[in-house]
This record gives sequence, structure tokens and C-alpha cells, in this order.
Amino acid sequence: MTKEKYTVHYPTKNHIQGMLNLNYKIYPEDWHVSPVFVERVMNKNPYVYRIIEVDGEVKGIYSMFPLNQEVYEAILSGEMDEKHLDSYILDYASSEEAYLYFISMIVDIYDSERKAYAKQLIRDIPKRLNEIETMGTNIKEIGAIAISEEGERIASKIGFAFTGKYVSHKEEKFPVFRGQKEDFTASIQEANKNK
Repeated sequence: MTKEKYTVHYPTKNHIQGMLNLNYKIYPEDWHVSPVFVERVMNKNPYVYRIIEVDGEVKGIYSMFPLNQEVYEAILSGEMDEKHLDSYILDYASSEEAYLYFISMIVDIYDSERKAYAKQLIRDIPKRLNEIETMGTNIKEIGAIAISEEGERIASKIGFAFTGKYVSHKEEKFPVFRGQKEDFTASIQEANKNK
């Protein structure tokens, strides 16, 4: 087994500002969240975010929000705004099942190591999914909304399937993706073999 160049880990509250700095640097203002939002999410479930940190700076993040089916479907149909999700995060310790909303994957696109960061985050996903199930929570489905062409490409690469449906936001349409845990594990392992 080869040693990974970067490690992916759970953030602490001390990482929130660094996470937001990266988020604000990459995403348009419509997709920004507040420090209070991130802290509320982390208080409800400390296993939602995963980060790569280099020399004290957050260089990559991905996050999967555990939700009940009703909230999950409301998000994927565009009936609910993501900015309200902090109120609906499930705790793995007390949830027998969850629907995971893959809310974001961000890397510092201005960094020369961006591809290495993305690769490391993607490789972490199957481990994370297994860990969630080890905690006693059955993952019913994983869903995402891609807000960029790169997001669509990555979604297809890591095991999501395009549903043929779109969510509208400010006169733009964004594709909806869904997948099963097994799809992610198989797709990511296959992608790693081909590298």
C-alpha cells in the first residue's frame, strides 16, 4: 500500500474559518454559508465534513449531510433551500438510517496540487461510507446537485447517476444525481485501478 501524499481528516471548530475561506474563494456568493451554519452542523454531527489541510490552510473539503427521507427528497426536488439544512442534520449515534446529501466537494483550484487534493478526497469517500455504517446507520441513498460542469464530471466518476431531473435556482438549472453506497465503492476502486 502506498503512503498518501495528503491526509483527509475531520475538522474541529478551529477549522471553520479556513473552510469558509476556501468556500468563499471558489463558490459564488449565492452558495456561501455562515460560520454559525457550519458550527450548528458540526454540533449536531461532527462527522459531516472531511478536510485536507496543508501548512495550516484548508485546501480541500467534502461534506455529506445525513438527512431523513422527507428532507432529502425536498432538497433534491428543489422544494427546500440548502441554507436551512443545519436544522435537519441527523446524528449517526441515534439514527438507524440516513439519506446522505453530498452537499459539496471543494478543492483550491488555484493551487498546483489541486488534482492531488481532489484525488485524496475522492479516495476517502468509500472509507467514510463504511465508517458511517459501522456506527450503526444504514445508508439508504446518496444524492447530489451539481452546480458546475466539473461537479457533473466528478459526480459521474464517483458513482452517481444522473436522474434526468434538474433543480432551478435563480433562473439556472442544475442536474440532480443519486447513487448507492456500493456504486461509490465500485466506481472509486475502478478509477484508482486505472490511474
